[in-house]
Amino acid sequence: MGKNTAACIGLAALHTQRVGEDSVMVVVPSDHVIKDEETYIGVLKSAIEKAKAGDNLVTIGIKPSHPETGYGYIKFRKLTKEIINKNPVHKVEQFVEKPDYDTAVKYVESGNYLWNSGMFIWKTSAILNAISRYMPELSNALNTIREYFDTDKIEQVLYEEYSKLESISIDYGVMEKAQNVYVVPGDFGWDDVGSWTSIERLYEKDENGNVIRGNVVSVDTKKCIITGSEKLIATLGIEDVIIVDTEDALLICSKDKAQDVKEVLKELKKKKAEYL
Repeated sequence: MGKNTAACIGLAALHTQRVGEDSVMVVVPSDHVIKDEETYIGVLKSAIEKAKAGDNLVTIGIKPSHPETGYGYIKFRKLTKEIINKNPVHKVEQFVEKPDYDTAVKYVESGNYLWNSGMFIWKTSAILNAISRYMPELSNALNTIREYFDTDKIEQVLYEEYSKLESISIDYGVMEKAQNVYVVPGDFGWDDVGSWTSIERLYEKDENGNVIRGNVVSVDTKKCIITGSEKLIATLGIEDVIIVDTEDALLICSKDKAQDVKEVLKELKKKKAEYL
């Protein structure tokens, strides 16, 4: 049941709290690439120490390497820096949505912004208190679910309460509103693999700037991402195009529209009956 991150994090916090009343909870997306694991673990340990130190909501922000328009950003205060295990920790000033290119350039040049990685660290009591303050409907549902733990009605109550919840992210529901938010900057070879263009950062390019995987013949083809399997894909005279061929579908789009692939999925859902 898809209800975005606020609901599932709240439910996970309830279960984690059963293991240890004031346990520290780490939330990490499952589809990210982290190349330097040792540095990442060091940053994570610093974030955990900050979370342990009080009613702190901590996130890991990625030092931007370029003006990316596909990520949200975190604005932080340089003057509030403290050092934990050799890593700086800053007070968060603001979470900002995905910017246009010119705004992203300004963010990177200012040195006051980090990419929002979607990684969060806090004590279970801290996040449940924040949910209670900023998302009372979710908090009420979680309290009802908690009452039925270890009873034969838990599955029924969980379904009833969870199905009524608003689909909203923890970023929008809590983090953008809370005042006790801190960020630990990280630089450990991170990529969220959030769009097809991220493939360019993960795989080697040929002499024409193409990333090619599969049975592909390319002529006068530049700066493209082409991936398939056994079926031959032939390209001629194209540039900045993404081609993805799978068993049941073929995607062709310009690279500057890679973040909008979800719009195709929405259209497919509308027309689902026509394809059955």
